[in-house]
Amino acid sequence: MGWVMKAGEPSPLERISKEITPAAGTQTDYGIPLSLQSLPLFISWKDEIVLAEGEEIVFHDALVQLVAPCCDDNNAFQCCCEKGGARCNLVTSGKGLAAHLIREKGYTVDQVRDAVLQWFRFARPDYYVASALEKEGIEPGLYGLTTQGDCYRGMCEVPISRGGCGGMGELVEPAIQGGQG
Repeated sequence: MGWVMKAGEPSPLERISKEITPAAGTQTDYGIPLSLQSLPLFISWKDEIVLAEGEEIVFHDALVQLVAPCCDDNNAFQCCCEKGGARCNLVTSGKGLAAHLIREKGYTVDQVRDAVLQWFRFARPDYYVASALEKEGIEPGLYGLTTQGDCYRGMCEVPISRGGCGGMGELVEPAIQGGQG
């Protein structure tokens, strides 16, 4: 190990989690506080918003810069599920948010990328914390975390709040009040 924990200091897990994971209710630049309650709305935007040609370029250029947190050998523009014709609710929520920000708010590539990354870090902090631990030379498994993709571990139908993709069709998410999932 390349790190030594000193008495009174937070563990690497605590420190990294605090640094990169936005809290529920965090205000966003686009006016919607971070909450899993937004999942159905963001997913619906992906189906409802049709982008113009110039907007599609912004959409593509922003999302290809982000890894799909459920299968990080793919980008958020086209995750592994979509390559097979399926639909991952985690990635779809990011795409819906991106479409809304481009169409309704006029966001640039960088603004869309940053907003979707903030959303993904909120929705799936486990992946981002595990990745940050690895970058520091710390085995994420020490904390029960992994960077191995959900899709490759059979977690596509597991709720996002439990480290999965939230379903491949109907949203699976019991954390949403009203009991979807």
